[in-house]
Amino acid sequence: MDRRFEARLGVFGARGCAVFLACLGVALTLGVAALFAAWTPSFAAARSFTTGGVLARSVAIGDLNGDGKPDLAIAAVTNTVSVLLNRGDGSFQARRDYRIGFEPRSVAIGDLNGDGKPDLATANAETDTVSVLLNRGDGSFQAKLDYAAGLRPWSVAIGDLNGDGKPDLAIANLWADTVSVLLNRGDGSFQAKLDYAAGDGPRSIALGDLNGDGKPDLATANGGTSPDYDEDTVSVLLNKGDGSFEARLDYRTGREPSSVALGDLNGDGKPELATANFTGNVSVFLNRGDGSFQAKADYGTGPAPALIAIGDLNGDGKSDLATANIEASTVSVLANRGGGSFQAKLDYRTGRAPYSVAIGDLNGDRKPDLATANSHYPSTVSVLLNRPGLCTVQNVKGQTLPAAKRTIARANCRVGKIRRGYSKTVKSGRVISETPRPGTVLPNRGKVNLVVSRGLA
Repeated sequence: MDRRFEARLGVFGARGCAVFLACLGVALTLGVAALFAAWTPSFAAARSFTTGGVLARSVAIGDLNGDGKPDLAIAAVTNTVSVLLNRGDGSFQARRDYRIGFEPRSVAIGDLNGDGKPDLATANAETDTVSVLLNRGDGSFQAKLDYAAGLRPWSVAIGDLNGDGKPDLAIANLWADTVSVLLNRGDGSFQAKLDYAAGDGPRSIALGDLNGDGKPDLATANGGTSPDYDEDTVSVLLNKGDGSFEARLDYRTGREPSSVALGDLNGDGKPELATANFTGNVSVFLNRGDGSFQAKADYGTGPAPALIAIGDLNGDGKSDLATANIEASTVSVLANRGGGSFQAKLDYRTGRAPYSVAIGDLNGDRKPDLATANSHYPSTVSVLLNRPGLCTVQNVKGQTLPAAKRTIARANCRVGKIRRGYSKTVKSGRVISETPRPGTVLPNRGKVNLVVSRGLA
C-alpha cells in the first residue's frame, strides 16, 4: 500500500504596471499597498462544476472541439474521464463521461494520431495501464484503447521523445519505481513499453528539454512508499535522442514530494524543476544549463499540496507557482520575484479537497486562469478566473500585527478596524481573529477587520 499518502488522504476518499513612471505615480498616490496590488495575482471567487464519478484526481486544459476555447478533462478514481466543453466565458456545458481503466490518477491532452485534434491519455493505477481516447473531432471521444504500463501507474505525460514528430507517452509507476516510455506508431497506437529506473515511488512525471539539446528529458517526483524520508527526491533522466534515456540523477527535495513541474523560473531560457511537497512547501531547483541542478530552495504553501503548476499569473513575464492544497481546500499562488525566487504564498479558496490544478486562459481575456479537480464527494472542478485587483482575504491568524498588515496589503486589501482583546492562547500583539473570513473575495482595497491579542487578562 501507499502508506505515506493514502492514510493521510483517506478522509477525503470516504466522504503589472507597464511603465515605471506610471507605477511610481500610483505608488505616490495610493501608497505601498497599491504598488503591491499592481503585481499581485488575484482571482474571482471559485465557480464549481460537477464532474463524473467520485474522487476527482486530475484536471487538464485543452481545446478539445476545435472552437478556439480551452476545455476541461477531469479524471476520477471511479474509472471515468469527464469532458466539459467551454462556452467561451469560462463557464462550461454539462459534462460527458467516458469509461477508462480502473482508478485513473492522471489525465493528459495531446494530438496522438496526427489529425490535429487533441486526444486524451490516462494513467490507471488499479489496472496497470494507460488508456488512450482518440478524438472524433467535435470534442467527443472513441472508446478507450489500453496499453500496459508498469506497476501502479500514477502519472502520464505526452511529448515527442524520439524526434519523429509523433507524440509519445511517459508514465511514472509508483510501485515499480520506474518510468515507462511508449513510443507512438504514428496512428495513435503505441509500441510496448520500455522501462527506466526512477527514484523510490515516482508519483508524478514531467517532460522538458533540460540540457538544451532539443530533446525532451524526463523528471519524476519520488515521494516513496515507505517512511524513509531519505528517499524523497526528484529524478532527472536525460534523453539520448532516440527516445531512450540515460541513468537517472537524483536531487533531494522537501518531504513527501507529490508532483513535479518544469518551467523557466529565472528567465535564463533554461527550464527549472519545482516540486510540491506534501508536508507543506515547494522545492525549486535552478538549472545550471546542462541538465544538472543547484540545491533546492523551499517556500511554504498551504497544507498538503498535491500538485504544482507553473504559469505567469500576474502578467509580469515571470513564471509563478500554483499548488492545489487538499487539506485547506485552497490554491496557493507564489509570485515570482525574478531570479527564480518567490514571494510568500497567497491563498485562494477552491472546491473541497483539490487534488490537482491546471493553468490556462479559460474566458478568452488573455489572462491565465486556474482550474482545480476537487476530490471530495460529490466531485467537482473549480474555475478561478483571473481578475486583477480583487481583494482576497488571507488567513493572518497568529501573525504579528505588522506581518498581518503586510499580508493584507499584498492581497489588494487594507486593514479596517483593529480591536484589542485578551487571549489565553494567542500571544500579545498577534491576531486572534479577522472578518470577513479567509477566502472571501472583495473589491479592490476591501477592508479586513482584526482582533489583536493583549495577552492574558
